[in-house]
Amino acid sequence: MMDSQSYTAANLSDNLVDELKTIEDKLSEKANKKVVVIAYEKENQDKLD
Repeated sequence: MMDSQSYTAANLSDNLVDELKTIEDKLSEKANKKVVVIAYEKENQDKLD
């Protein structure tokens, strides 16, 4: 489970938002229902581990 104090909504570029929308469309088609992807980023983490 996600700790709400450790994560905030991700600040993404328009290009990345477009990519996520494409992923949502593909997942929705495969699942045969509307799928929504929500992006969070871990606070105090500037780069990937």
